[in-house]
Amino acid sequence: KPDTVTYSVTNDNLNVFVGFNATCCSEYSASSSIKGDSILIKIQTTQLGMCNCICYYTYNFKFAGSASSYRYRVSVDDYLNFTGGIKR
Repeated sequence: KPDTVTYSVTNDNLNVFVGFNATCCSEYSASSSIKGDSILIKIQTTQLGMCNCICYYTYNFKFAGSASSYRYRVSVDDYLNFTGGIKR
């Protein structure tokens, strides 16, 4: 599967899906924040996997709010970056 970021809006909730390919058996931590009209999502490796394969990791983030638009930036270990805009 390709590395991807998608979003959907349900009522006043914004759902952001992040999927990426990386070495299997790795462990990650994730954080997110909203600053003004920008959503910042950061996913960092906490333990590098030693398995000899590639896995597709997925994360779902849910934000509540009523803004009509947002900008987003998703960073995975500072090597994989997604940016874009969301209009409700």
